[in-house]
Amino acid sequence: MWLRDCSCCSENMNLLDWLIRFLQATAWKMDVPALFSPFHLSMTLLSVLIPYILVCRQPINKTKAEQHLFHMGMILLMLELYKQGFYYVVVNHMRYDWWHFPFQLCSMAMYLCLLLPLTKGRFHRTILTFLYDFSLPGALLALLFPEDMLRPYWAMTLHGFLWHAMLVYIALIVYRNELADPSWSGFSDAGALYLFLAASAFILNILIHPYASFGFQPNYFYLSPYEKTGQFFFRLIAERFGITVELLLYLFLYILFCSLFHAVLRKTSRC
Repeated sequence: MWLRDCSCCSENMNLLDWLIRFLQATAWKMDVPALFSPFHLSMTLLSVLIPYILVCRQPINKTKAEQHLFHMGMILLMLELYKQGFYYVVVNHMRYDWWHFPFQLCSMAMYLCLLLPLTKGRFHRTILTFLYDFSLPGALLALLFPEDMLRPYWAMTLHGFLWHAMLVYIALIVYRNELADPSWSGFSDAGALYLFLAASAFILNILIHPYASFGFQPNYFYLSPYEKTGQFFFRLIAERFGITVELLLYLFLYILFCSLFHAVLRKTSRC
């Protein structure tokens, strides 16, 4: 029995050692690309153009489209596990930086796509509407201003662009197969889901704040009551009127921005 336990422990250690070696082997350094550099602009273009071409080449089939969304959730999960391991092992040398905990707006598609087979009815449609109305605008904004995605490692920089390209791909699947609810009540339901997730992120920012002693303070959904945003306009608002006003204005303007996407969905829908 003791020998068997030791053998099992040895296998686990070998697997852990292999994973560490794999992560270290993919840690190719790069010069951090500049914002709006040819690299940034070309990667942004590809991150939108390739998903568009792939979705347009697929036949419309709602059942298969939803199954495909679940598969996309699985791929996102694998990518997230790789990212978590990379930052923990390679970048932070076995210390956890709570900034990278996956609870940003652009992380939500991973959870929601995996949740789809377990839901039905109104909530199921709300998730699909959210993936277009709220996930797509966030992905496009991140691609336009990818300061947090331009990293000194090829793996993490490409990971960021691939992740957001997949969010665009997911949203276009929803749009082309008319899986979302084009009514304004559908947008209201998706907005309520967004506010619920935003409130959860706000609470997480407060709960984790005392324990985040390494790296950056968490700022999930950019709704931390402790951190001024790095975005120039909202930072000015925070400095002039306080973080509370800045957070409320940020939420209002983002929901307003998402409503424009829903207006396009509503106008082009055949439902």
